Amino acid sequence: MVFVIEIMFLSVFVTAQELGDLQVGSEECESCSCRGFDFDRALNEVNAKIANLSSVINQKEVELYTLYNEFNRTGNIETLEEIIKFEEEVQLLRSELELYKRQRLNLVLIKKYTRKTAYCIEVLYYRLPRESKLVEKYVRELNPVKRDVNLDWLIAFYRQASELTFDDYIEVDMRLRDILKEIKAGNGTIEDALRLIREKRKLWSEIYRYLEERDKLQTIKTLRELGRRQTIMKAWGIVSYREDEVIYHSELGLRYPCTETNIDGTPYCGVNSLKQVLPSYNYPGTPFFEDLTPIAVWVGVYSSSEPNRDYYLGEFCTYTFKEESRLHEYWELARYYDTRAKSVQIKYFYDGMAYNPSTGEYQIANLIWQFECNSATNCWVTSYRPRLPYPNNPLTIPNGEYVIRVFSRALRSNCCRSSSSHDNPYGCHWSNRHCEACFAPDDSASQNFPHEDRSGWIYIPQENS
Repeated sequence: MVFVIEIMFLSVFVTAQELGDLQVGSEECESCSCRGFDFDRALNEVNAKIANLSSVINQKEVELYTLYNEFNRTGNIETLEEIIKFEEEVQLLRSELELYKRQRLNLVLIKKYTRKTAYCIEVLYYRLPRESKLVEKYVRELNPVKRDVNLDWLIAFYRQASELTFDDYIEVDMRLRDILKEIKAGNGTIEDALRLIREKRKLWSEIYRYLEERDKLQTIKTLRELGRRQTIMKAWGIVSYREDEVIYHSELGLRYPCTETNIDGTPYCGVNSLKQVLPSYNYPGTPFFEDLTPIAVWVGVYSSSEPNRDYYLGEFCTYTFKEESRLHEYWELARYYDTRAKSVQIKYFYDGMAYNPSTGEYQIANLIWQFECNSATNCWVTSYRPRLPYPNNPLTIPNGEYVIRVFSRALRSNCCRSSSSHDNPYGCHWSNRHCEACFAPDDSASQNFPHEDRSGWIYIPQENS
């Protein structure tokens, strides 16, 4: 039997000219033509972007090397500050470079496990690695606390690992800024500052590794599903619970993949073009958010006393936003789903519009608050994370300026639409994918978190259920 797929399901770049040929329903694909898509051409385009970015980064690295030499000679604190700023500029370029490298890897995988026919693209299902063997390989490498895992669990594992590592990066970045203040006051040491700069680079390398594994496994999973001619459909409402599943519970709408296209050098998800990232706390300008709507709550479940990427068990998603004094109820629900649960990370996803002072324009943007709990009486916000503006009314987020930390382009691999207009009212858009949904989109394909210049945890008193 021949299995035919749509390239649009695989989230690779196509040109504007090719878009019309490729955007056909799967029920029509038996009669469609694939003349509009060329793997080699797509690979060449991605390779050209990689080569161009690599050249720019190499030049920036030369300039950075010059700054380090100058600093070694003079020990000037202003030069050190310039180095830190330059490192951040180079890091943004590296993030874009790593994105294109992941897209190249996905294209190579698609080419390896498909072939072109007169009826579009056929998945060579027999060549794909068996899920059991693939999972077994990753279990040996990861040695996870949860042994009964599948591809969905592995994809979710790498997603949460990248997000938790980004939290670590923020901690290191804020420590570096504190060290700079101490050095100016005559208390800190240059060695501490340089060590933290190296630590920031190391953490980004870990994030890139997690994102690469996530995207690679997602591509293989998609190919397997298309090869079997199956579509994973979730019933409206609650997904039935099984302990061996990654998603314990989800109320969110169905996710449908869309094509990310490239028109005149600008990426598009559907009709939505990729916008500039909102300025983070370490850049000039503060974005103004308005009309923020509560979208969904994600809860990550861990077998460690605090959320730790190596002790990830699973996740669940709901539309129920609880008062801060009732956050412990998410922990209790996690314990109900999985008795191994010892802690949870809770994310409140809101979506609205934000004024970007860097461009002078409004754009669709998400804003995400984060909490953690490890008992019915113990919940908190970690360093640099604020509490809700109205702790007793999580459904209302006032309009205003919000200092944010930005996980830049974290959503670029999830161009999708939702069956729920509440989850994503904009059609095809870059959105969050927790619980295999499509929600809280963002024009810059990023995750935005409120930021507070404060070290140390703040514990949140909990009411009895």
